[in-house]
Amino acid sequence: MTRFRELRLRQGLSQETFRQLYNERYGRAYTAAAISQIEHGKRMPELGALMDFADFYGVSLDYLLGKFDDTLPELLEASLKRLPDAQSGDGNAAEDGSNIQVLRWLLQQSVTLAKQVEKKE
Repeated sequence: MTRFRELRLRQGLSQETFRQLYNERYGRAYTAAAISQIEHGKRMPELGALMDFADFYGVSLDYLLGKFDDTLPELLEASLKRLPDAQSGDGNAAEDGSNIQVLRWLLQQSVTLAKQVEKKE
């Protein structure tokens, strides 16, 4: 199954509903046959359409094309887990700790927003 089909099914859209929403939102004129060919890997959209597909689903082009298996929320959560709990070690513990806390908060907010966008799309 291609990522195109996987993403459409994850959102609970029929091919026809997706086709109508996508064409309307991006001013495209894809036919049902063209969407089917894309979903079955028999046709590759041009770059502008690929960017629109990624935007529609709220994913990166790399994810859409199968280069990465993680969605944006998953990538952000992984970054959050890699943050150190203590100072980075350059000598100023208070400043390092404060910077890490700010970065942790920003990543947490980004994860929340990315999940909301993913559900909305």
